[in-house]
Amino acid sequence: MNPRSFSRVHKLVFVLIALIVFVTAMPESHAATTTANVFKKVSLSKASYVQLTDANLVPSASGSTASFTFTFYNGDSTPINLVDYWARLKSKGGSKYTLTLLDADKKKKVLPKATTTLTFYSEVSSKMTLDQLVVNIIKFDFAVSGYERSIAQYSFPKGFSNHVKAGGYKSILIGNSNVNVRIDQINATKKDKNYVFNVSLVARNNGKFGVALPQYSYYVQTPSGLYKLALRNKTDETLTLEPTVLNSVRLTGNIPTSVATSGWKLVVTQGIGAAETTKTELPIVILEAPFKLTTTTTTAKASFTNDDGTYEVELKNVQRLPLNNQDQVVAELVIRNKESVNLPLPDLTGLFSIDENIKLATKLIKNNGDLGIAPGGSSVVSYVGSIPYAYQWKKFNLKLSEKENDTTIEVAEVTKSNVTPISVIAEGATYLQQSNGVPFAAEVTDVRTYTGTKNDTFVVFVDVTNKQNRSSALPVWSGYFQTADGSIFDAKVQKPNVLINPTKKEQMMVWTELPEGIDKTGIKLVLGEAYNENGLIQGTGEPTGYLRAVQLSLPNEKEATSSFKQLEVGPYTIEMNYYNAFMDGHILDADIGGKVKKNNDYASYSQSQLTLELERKDLNQILLSKTISFEGNVEGSIKWKIGENYSEIKEEIKDLAVWDNYTLNVYETFNGNKKLLASVPTQWSMVTNWIAE
Repeated sequence: MNPRSFSRVHKLVFVLIALIVFVTAMPESHAATTTANVFKKVSLSKASYVQLTDANLVPSASGSTASFTFTFYNGDSTPINLVDYWARLKSKGGSKYTLTLLDADKKKKVLPKATTTLTFYSEVSSKMTLDQLVVNIIKFDFAVSGYERSIAQYSFPKGFSNHVKAGGYKSILIGNSNVNVRIDQINATKKDKNYVFNVSLVARNNGKFGVALPQYSYYVQTPSGLYKLALRNKTDETLTLEPTVLNSVRLTGNIPTSVATSGWKLVVTQGIGAAETTKTELPIVILEAPFKLTTTTTTAKASFTNDDGTYEVELKNVQRLPLNNQDQVVAELVIRNKESVNLPLPDLTGLFSIDENIKLATKLIKNNGDLGIAPGGSSVVSYVGSIPYAYQWKKFNLKLSEKENDTTIEVAEVTKSNVTPISVIAEGATYLQQSNGVPFAAEVTDVRTYTGTKNDTFVVFVDVTNKQNRSSALPVWSGYFQTADGSIFDAKVQKPNVLINPTKKEQMMVWTELPEGIDKTGIKLVLGEAYNENGLIQGTGEPTGYLRAVQLSLPNEKEATSSFKQLEVGPYTIEMNYYNAFMDGHILDADIGGKVKKNNDYASYSQSQLTLELERKDLNQILLSKTISFEGNVEGSIKWKIGENYSEIKEEIKDLAVWDNYTLNVYETFNGNKKLLASVPTQWSMVTNWIAE
């Protein structure tokens, strides 16, 4: 090898040796500056260890307060005397700080197979950050120089913070219980020169025994400093965190609008020391609290926070419904629980604001049985008022307020200026109402016109089924009929007031008086749940209005036929199978027979009889009229039971001319008017069954 080559190799070997020496000489603290190693476990023996489990730094009156919590685990068979251990704090620049041990942690021992925590704290410079600090656990040892032996050293990577990220949680120790805490809701609104900042902090005790929530202090940390938050509910001062129960602590405070809104954090501290002037605020947990200003622009949705929690309200729809000579305005409001705990249904008063300056008083209607709202759940309430039917608004707002002591405070305003069209239930379809009060299903089954001398009675039959699992009086209905030319006729409802068992139904008759000869083509029926001063009506009550209106599509009315096989009245289906009649002098002798079936799904109905007549319409003569009642005791009626029936009628005919030909008509009657169901021409005969098929 020539001298030049030897020199080149010699230099290369020197560089490699220097690199190896540099790497192996790198301090251990450098390797430990990754986040994963910040909270490393360091062995005290083969079975025991110490671990840094928490580190925080918060502003204080004299600079900043740094705190460090260490967990000692004793896996050995003899106690560990913690008097032998201490912590030392210094900056990377060499400045030393005196650490103080939390009073509650002094003179502790760690029993075998147990863990114990020690928390140290110190005041540091206000410009200090965690990544500039180094904390050591030492053990007093008189056999070494300086009488202290370093057991573990902890440092922090650049930019390190122990803040809980938005949406995250942290487990803190209260008593002997681990309690998970997180921010559940943040609601910020602007009022004058301040932001009203509301925070819901939720806590779940993972221990087996209840623990009292300590007398913590709560702050919002902003770029301009700390602002103290107050408890909205004084009862939270004595709150007990029961095992597994999710509790919510609600905080509020005012922060000047001049403060920058980035980087906000919720700081929870606990006072250390008896005297207020010398008390140190020890950080317990710091959570990111992203600032988001609740919009002040009026839309269909809005949020508000009260002493109970944070709610969202949405104006779902606005209906105008004919009522007497005015329009009833019904605003349906959805109230949502934005918290992670159950909230009571807020008691919100409403005011309609029409075209900015017109104010309409309202009445609040709640669902029967609505008391509270589950986390993430909702409840629907309605606000009702009235307005002249000819007035057409351009802008509609609903202002919501609640009482705080003797003061009424507006909490939200929502708007929806377009009137919501009435939902149409198709012919043959079932209308389902799933309100918390009384869930039910409704279906139109028939339409009948009962003819009178002056007016016709138009009746729609509606089956209403109880969909809840308890017996209940089903809701009362109210509404109107509207003909094709726009004429409005009030709808009246007839139904017995009885309790309906689960899955059973009631037959409801919705009717109105129509002028004789009016065109019923395209007639509409709009119905809603009736209310009065006491709220939604169940059972009986005189309606003052209605809400949740829908249009029930109506089938074509059935015409009378010559068949007597499927005569329906109430829950009964009658198959008349025999009729003959003859005159025995002045005695009319008639025989009738038929089979009666009953649908036992009906627990409530009004109609239970038919009328049989022998009639000569050309002479305006009714020779015979008899009522047939089913399972009833109608005085003077022919009483038929379920099953096969046969009856003989003998009637003396006086002062009437008797003709050879008559029509046998079967009617159903309602309010004195008649609906023809079946008709067949007959003659006198002792053997002919005129309705045989």
